Amino acid sequence: MIDGLYLENLKCFEKLRLPLSFLTLLTGFNAAGKSTAIQSLLLLAQFLRQGSAQKRLPLNGPLVRLGSPGDVLGEAGGTNLSLGVSENGISAAWVLGPDKDRAGHVLSLEQIKWSVLEEVGVWNCSDSMPLTGLCAGDSPEKVKELVSQLKNIIFISAMRTIVTDVYPYPDTPDPVWADVGTTGEYAAWWFAEMLDEDIDAARVHPDEPSLMLRRQFNAWAGELFPGAEANAQRIAGTGLVKLELRNHQADTWRRPANIGYGYSYAFPIIVAGLLAKKGQILIIDSPEAHLHPMAQSKIGRFLAAVSASGVQVLIETHSDHVLNGVRLAVRDGIMPPSDVAVHFFNPRPRGKGDPAHVVALRFDKTGNLSEWPIGFFDQAENDLAALSGWFER
Repeated sequence: MIDGLYLENLKCFEKLRLPLSFLTLLTGFNAAGKSTAIQSLLLLAQFLRQGSAQKRLPLNGPLVRLGSPGDVLGEAGGTNLSLGVSENGISAAWVLGPDKDRAGHVLSLEQIKWSVLEEVGVWNCSDSMPLTGLCAGDSPEKVKELVSQLKNIIFISAMRTIVTDVYPYPDTPDPVWADVGTTGEYAAWWFAEMLDEDIDAARVHPDEPSLMLRRQFNAWAGELFPGAEANAQRIAGTGLVKLELRNHQADTWRRPANIGYGYSYAFPIIVAGLLAKKGQILIIDSPEAHLHPMAQSKIGRFLAAVSASGVQVLIETHSDHVLNGVRLAVRDGIMPPSDVAVHFFNPRPRGKGDPAHVVALRFDKTGNLSEWPIGFFDQAENDLAALSGWFER
């Protein structure tokens, strides 16, 4: 599990050290840095997937598109930025600067700093030094394991594939396991490939004893959409998959466009959550999109169960229902409170009296939070108070 994220001179952050847990929720005000924190991991994954001989970090690629160096270098100034991660006493940080050839949409890898417990090292990435995805061929095995985790990140964005009749196969012949695509475009292919295969027993729905993916999908999807079922089949002679959905086993199968956006938006989340391997990182932006409040709470609980089975889950959310689903999972013993982290992002401080940029919140075993900062899922109470005449907005 990656237990820490370190950023320096990236967009709105001059410096940020963000503790991560098995399940981490990023919440808070718009344009406060939640997406930037996630984008740092995606930038590293995008870079490391290129292969071992690359020293340029693309700012635009399959996982994230951030524009030019001027768009990502910190607002405080400076020509370099640093992206770092840590795990159980092991850390690695990639130092990046302007590309020497002045290419418009890349940064150049200048240095990698690493530490393994008491051992500390720095690799200067000169032209003559061969790269292995870190920098030097003799990189410590534990650091390589950390790199492997980054390379195998699964990311599902808030902008998911518009419902369609057919869905594509992955572009690469050797895709990252359970990578359903940033817009969920490959979820139907994974579902069709693994339909009758068994999932990890730790993720079995309590009311469905079968380990088969199709049975487990239907059980968990039924929590969000009572009676929901899915089916997928390859279309012979093409690189396409047909996905069919229905709301009850007695109903006829329907095209996704005729079943509602919520079901289609949740589909890749459930597929990735059931198929991801222990140790993989699953990042989801806005799992609540297009979902009824009940389904938002249930998907929070589902993701807590996925995390409890060994998959590290990071969620960016504006939904108090998703948060409450996680709180209920903690209360019900699905995962211990120590395995959940919640970070609330305030606007970037401009003066001494402004609140801290990022506030870390803790759970107790009953699912209660250590504090409730101003702006932290308090709008319903504020609106009700205004409607009751307790104060004027």
